[in-house]
Amino acid sequence: MGLLTDPSGLSQKAKYAKILKKHCKLLCNVLFLAGVGWFIALSDHNFNHGTYFSENALLPGLVYSSIKKDTSNFAVNLQEELSRERETYPNSIPTSWLLAKMKQIGLDAAVHNFTLQYPFGGRKTFTGNNVYGILRASRIGSTEAIVISCPYRPPTSVHPQVSHSIGLMMAFADHARRQKYWAKDIIFLITEQEQLGMQAWLNAYFGNEDTSALRSSDLSLRAGAIQAALNLEIPNFNLDSINIKLEGLNGQLPNLDLFNLVQKLTNKEGIMCGYKQAKSKYTKSNHVNNLWQMLTMVVSQSTGVPSGNHGLFHRFGIEAVTLEGVTKSPESKSTNSLLSMLRIVEGISRSLNNLLERFHQSYFFYLIVASDRFVSIGDYMPSIALMAGALLIKSFILWLSLHKTDKEDESSCQEEVLENIAEPNLMRIGLLIILSHCFGFLANYLPLYGVVNEFFYQRAFSTELTITILLVTVSILSLFSFLFFRLSEDDLKILHIWILLELATALIVVGMLNFSLGLILSLVTVPVLINVEIVHGGFMKCVQLFCGILLQPLIVTYLAVFTLTLVTFDELPLKSIGIKAVSATMNALVYSAVDSVIYGNWMFNMMSLVFFPIWILMWNFLAWRPTRELKIKEKFKKS
Repeated sequence: MGLLTDPSGLSQKAKYAKILKKHCKLLCNVLFLAGVGWFIALSDHNFNHGTYFSENALLPGLVYSSIKKDTSNFAVNLQEELSRERETYPNSIPTSWLLAKMKQIGLDAAVHNFTLQYPFGGRKTFTGNNVYGILRASRIGSTEAIVISCPYRPPTSVHPQVSHSIGLMMAFADHARRQKYWAKDIIFLITEQEQLGMQAWLNAYFGNEDTSALRSSDLSLRAGAIQAALNLEIPNFNLDSINIKLEGLNGQLPNLDLFNLVQKLTNKEGIMCGYKQAKSKYTKSNHVNNLWQMLTMVVSQSTGVPSGNHGLFHRFGIEAVTLEGVTKSPESKSTNSLLSMLRIVEGISRSLNNLLERFHQSYFFYLIVASDRFVSIGDYMPSIALMAGALLIKSFILWLSLHKTDKEDESSCQEEVLENIAEPNLMRIGLLIILSHCFGFLANYLPLYGVVNEFFYQRAFSTELTITILLVTVSILSLFSFLFFRLSEDDLKILHIWILLELATALIVVGMLNFSLGLILSLVTVPVLINVEIVHGGFMKCVQLFCGILLQPLIVTYLAVFTLTLVTFDELPLKSIGIKAVSATMNALVYSAVDSVIYGNWMFNMMSLVFFPIWILMWNFLAWRPTRELKIKEKFKKS
């Protein structure tokens, strides 16, 4: 008992608490900088790993190609026929021609129809068709399958043309039909309306219930359980390199073994291949180049938007990638890369055909550092843990400060009076927390509510303007919430602790699901929240309020879009860039809401339901005004 009540032990704890409170800001900033430094250090070869195969059944080096020149000639002939058909159908997919060619090759072919009812004002209806054919496995029943797909883009599409993917895919289908070693069905799928057609086909294949927005017909033909998928985006047969697209819906990634398989087989055929192969910017330093590669992947993955049709397979547990062809200079007219591409598709298909079970041995969470280097989740998560740890450390130190261990020198009478005046009001703090999350619910619910959208549509408001007006209105109302909650200084400390704990928890959870998004949010929010303090006025108060305004989610979105616009259109004057950024931000808000309804992208929901309420609480903390009791307390101290 003597040990438990030793006064020297209590004084020692008080001493440590004083040291922590004295150096709180320094400690938290050191942790934040350590997290940033940890991430930067991962670009060095001493802190990342070389790629390797975990699944020996893939056997990419043992695949012997049997594709000959006549297959590539057949692909060229198909492409010429398709070009003539595209002129006949400038705005839609040539369904009849594609269906006839698949049946002529010997595939079981069918057409799949889908309809999209636009979820916002006007309720416009869009229709589309998918054409698919199935090559039945000759060695086993239809228990497992592989998907090879490509999007169809009409001549009027704003996206780059990839019609050569169809000729390449169907030429490979003709070759594969004559082989006898297939143990899995191969589904050859051509989708219309980009990811919309793929989403409709996957919903129909897996029997998912149609949403109120996207409806599709039943599939008349089915194959086995899909093990993997390969999406092709080939602009022409004159390729210089291949870019492997990895990012899927909500930042999901395919198994690293699939990336390694594609890269090995592509390099074997003499075509350069890698992640963001065509967009490599730096060549002077491997360290800088690796860091740029990592940052490129972080920015792309953080949006949660799939970089290709492959990204919609991941939610069904199917590993998938997209091969994007990068063309050579216009002066070169060689088509030698066509035969190599056919052999690559054959090699990937035969390797996947060897699989005895689903991908599971390699990594699902990683960052690509270089074509043959990667960082696993165990290496990059400490960077977020350090930054979120700074928030947790500060919340703990603030909790210690509530015990007032540094006020022994004050008289007991004065201490008793001050304690009675500044007693925390937990009910008031709880009501503020509930109100902030109610504002978040409104920001999430109103833009998706059909009655509200129809009301604005009847008054000739565009969808972009409608959603922007609703979000701005909710944001402005939340700005004035601090006028209705007059908090004491101790209330403010408890509120600050709650903000730090809620944000730290949100960052860690988001980082586990989508590391790139968690990293960006940490870099933006943590430096502000570990440095803000309770101030009554003056210059520091203005600085903190300015930082709070900049962290408003709509303004953060605008600043991010403005930066990307400035980099993309650097030749334009600053005023034009600002106007373009406003329009692009409004479009981004609409796309985020649409993706939430149709594809299940949780970016819009997460920002409105989680981070918007946290910002409201932070704004109430920064815009705090002293209460009458606090003014009495200050006068009492002076007297």
